[in-house]
Order: sequence, then C-alpha cells, then structure tokens
Amino acid sequence: MGTQLIFTVGTNPLPVWVAWYHLKNQLGQNIKVRLVHTQGTVDERNRLEECCHGANFLDSIQTSPGAPGVVRNDVQVILDNLDGIDLLHVHYTGGTKVMSVETVAALEYNLPSGVNVDTSYLDPRGELGPTIVDFNGNTLVSDTRMGVPADLSNVAYLNGFELGPFKHQYRDNDLGRDVTKNCSAPATLNNVQMQDGANALNRMGSPHPGGFNWQHFEYAAYVALKDALEQISARNRARNNYQIFHSVNIRRIGATQRDPYFELDVVAVLGYQVVVISCTLDTRNAPIKKKGMEVILRARQLGGDEAQAIVLCQANPVNAPRIEKELEDTVGSAGAPLRVWGTNRWADLSNHFYNYLRNDLHWM
Repeated sequence: MGTQLIFTVGTNPLPVWVAWYHLKNQLGQNIKVRLVHTQGTVDERNRLEECCHGANFLDSIQTSPGAPGVVRNDVQVILDNLDGIDLLHVHYTGGTKVMSVETVAALEYNLPSGVNVDTSYLDPRGELGPTIVDFNGNTLVSDTRMGVPADLSNVAYLNGFELGPFKHQYRDNDLGRDVTKNCSAPATLNNVQMQDGANALNRMGSPHPGGFNWQHFEYAAYVALKDALEQISARNRARNNYQIFHSVNIRRIGATQRDPYFELDVVAVLGYQVVVISCTLDTRNAPIKKKGMEVILRARQLGGDEAQAIVLCQANPVNAPRIEKELEDTVGSAGAPLRVWGTNRWADLSNHFYNYLRNDLHWM
C-alpha cells in the first residue's frame, strides 16, 4: 500500500517545497504527491512541480480560495481515486484557511474503511527553529533548515525571481540615450576584497572609526558574517549547509531588460532561510528608515515570509533602537524580522552576528 501526500498551495511556495523535501523521506517509499491550488496560484504550482525533483505527481486540483462547498466538492477526486493508497497526509502550510480546513474536513468526513488521514504544518517560529508538527502537536522535523541543500537560486525561483547575471537597460539623461548595464551573478569576495573588508572591520572597532568607503563597509559586513557562520559550522558540521554572497542582483522571472531589478548588499541563505544585510554610512534617521523598509520588502520577495533583514548603519546607539521600533510598527510583523544595528555594533561585529545567528535564528 502507499501514501498520497497532499499540499495546499498559496502565494508562498517555499515552505511547501521544504515540507515536501522532508516528508518524502519520512512517509515511506510508495508516495504520490497532489497539489491543491487556486487559479491565482497556478504559477506557484508549476514552479513547485519543477523543483520537487523526483516527485510522483498526480493531477493537481484547482479550487476556490474562499468557498467551502466548492473546496469540498473539488477534493472529492482524491477519495474517488485511492487505488493502492492507505494513508492520506495533508500538509496545509500553504493556501487559504478555507482551503486547508475544508480539504481536511472533506477527506475525514467521507473517508473509506482502511484509509487513514494525517495532517502536518510547518511552524516557522518553533522554539529552536522552524519545525514540522502533526495534528497531535508531535514534532516530525525539529529544524526544517537542517539537511536542506543551500541553493539561493532555487529559493529565488520558487518565489518567482531570478538571480543575475542579466542585462538591464535604462535611459541615461546625461548621455541622451539608452544604456545597457551588466548585472552580475551573486559574488563571493576574492582575497583582495576580503582583506579590504578585514581592514575596514579593524577600523570599525577602533575608538575613532572611519577612513573607509561604502564598498569596504559592505565587505566588512560580509567578512564578519562569514566568520560567524564558519565558527558555528566548525562547532556543528550539520550547520555547514549555508551560502553567503555579496552584491546579489534580482528580478522577476520573465522580466525584460527595461524592467526594474534590485540589488542586495550581502545575502546569506541558511538551508533555505534568507538573511539580508543592507549597509549604509548614512547617519540620518529618515534615510536609514527608508533603507529598512526597502530591505525587508526585498528580503521577503527573495526569501518568502520568513526572510530576515538587518540594516547595518552609522546611527548612534540611541537612535538605532528607535528607528528599529518605528520600522517594527510600520512593517507590522511578528517575530522581529528586521533589525537596525548602529555604531555600537561595529566593534566585534562578527561576534554580534554570531550571537544573532545562535540566539535569534537558532542557527547553532
């Protein structure tokens, strides 16, 4: 006998892919996969089918996001085709509440003898990281980032974006003509850049920091974050599934050369969880706050709802918490996904990143 693994799909497909990645190894060998989606999430369904390599997909079910009776009728096809299936496992992280509730309710109400229904959900705010729990509250996966191959391009693609390299065309008013710019692929720092970043870090830790430009400031953030990640990996080899990049260019899938793109200063991916560091040497509250609003938006576009962001800036230790609180009120998100770090974080920046990864993100 076998298992049919059913996923409700919403506008954030990354957690669905993560759940598939883990559950396919827990539910036995003979697994068939079915996606329940809406007309508005056809693209997300298609990307999931592309990225769930090796999955044995059954025909997907397109249903309503908010009409309970429609959902119940549409998922009846699952019960009408149970050849060789003795377990239905519904993972309902994605999709609307109506889709999730009515899918489970319809299956339980009409369940034939000899077939069982289980459910699970990815809780992004578990005590020690994101977890997958079942309907009884039992933990199926204690940290869903563990064991997932770090692949920023896969994360971006699932969320509807592509990484450089690509070309961007814009109008240069000074030249009076169109100009084409080459937007590079995500970069790792070379030895010279690493040294420039290390030198900037040393100056940042001095009693009178300064003497470096914005680019070396970004290099310093990269060097400090890389050092923190390496320290954690050295203590726990299970935490070596990460990537870190500088200057990450991103645009929507299908964009033309004239469509907008955005660039992120430093990006780390922890298994699949994205952390973005945005750097500015500005000291004024308004530009720093604007930077924060932009970086959390871009981080979520790239990495989904559970992406994290830090603005590393030159705000004084009094202003930085105030700006962070204002941004928290503006963003309106639980879990403090956006931090503002001012000059009090400059000294021993690597250790601040280390504590942030361990204590805030439970990457330890």
